[in-house]
Amino acid sequence: MAGRGGRHLAWLGLVILLAYVGWIAAPYLRSVIVRDAALTSWINVTAASISGNLDAKPLYPGARVGADGRIAGIEDPRADSTTLAKAQADLARAEGRIAALGELAGKLAAIIAERQATAAAYATTFKQDLDSTIAGAESSLALTRRRLELERLQSNRSIVLAQRGSGSQAAADAANALVAEHERTLSESATTRERAALRRQAAEAGVFLLDDGTDAGIAYRSLDEAWLRLGQVDSELAAAKAEVTAAQALVEAARNLYDMNRAATVGAPPGALVWSLMVAPGSAVQPGMPVASWVDCHVLLVDVPVSDIELALLRKGAAADIVVEGEAAHRHGTVALLRGAAATIGPVDLAAIAKGRRPGIGQVLVALEPTGADLETCPIGHAAYVDFPDIGLVDILRARLRL
Repeated sequence: MAGRGGRHLAWLGLVILLAYVGWIAAPYLRSVIVRDAALTSWINVTAASISGNLDAKPLYPGARVGADGRIAGIEDPRADSTTLAKAQADLARAEGRIAALGELAGKLAAIIAERQATAAAYATTFKQDLDSTIAGAESSLALTRRRLELERLQSNRSIVLAQRGSGSQAAADAANALVAEHERTLSESATTRERAALRRQAAEAGVFLLDDGTDAGIAYRSLDEAWLRLGQVDSELAAAKAEVTAAQALVEAARNLYDMNRAATVGAPPGALVWSLMVAPGSAVQPGMPVASWVDCHVLLVDVPVSDIELALLRKGAAADIVVEGEAAHRHGTVALLRGAAATIGPVDLAAIAKGRRPGIGQVLVALEPTGADLETCPIGHAAYVDFPDIGLVDILRARLRL
């Protein structure tokens, strides 16, 4: 009896051990038989950038994004154009000011040309008049000198005759008075000539003096005023041109802002697969509102459900052998991300979730290099079996039993 009871206990212990081993190995064996992994990729959501209405012809799920990167368009017919209109009005005013200043500058240039001709004619006439005055003074000086010589001879004779008693003293005095008069006339003519010569020299320097010493260069002063005004207009014209340049930049910025607020594109990289359209065509959208989601078929992942024990044995970069449902050949991938059962990545981030996903099961994301056929068909959601060659059933049992 004692021997039979011992055998029963041994069999009971063996059964309990096998049940424990089966419980531990069940997730591993189930993944081999069921192929509970799935091909997946990151899902990307594109939101509206402006308020408006979605166009009537967006790309629907399953379509590929073209070279223009467009999934759908948004248009807002009520976009505010006030800023653009104000910038255009400011530009028009600045351009009008340039036109007015340009016309004024042209008129001033014509006035300056006319005044230059007048001033040149005045200067020529003024110099000619002085030249005539100088020539007349020199001629008068010559005549006065000759008369003075004659009068002096006559005066000397009158004095001699008066001294001899042959002539009267009154005649001698009269002759002396004529000499004095001619000397005075000679002095005045010389003074007139010298003053005229000085005024002629001043005229060459642009200073036109009258006989009384006042300035006669009215034409030149008027010309200087016109030049000063033209300089002011040129400065104002340069400032107005700078204002036009700034106004053009503001108009361009306002137009770009208006265009961005009036129409926008819901986009994705060329070749991406439209995964879902979250807004019906023609519907109203607001900024930040999700409109469509898409996946990049160049980024292919495998979502693998694993037990916490197997997860603890894996490391990022570990090798993985993959068999996709319907394919006979193995593929090779590497572990890209590990997540425990309490923090698995769900359908918000992944386009497909493994069918073996359930509470208490960890998650491994394996990076898989897509083939040409994968890029064409984008096999998101296809079932797959994944084996990690560096980890076997014995490794899992030893980890669980802490051996």
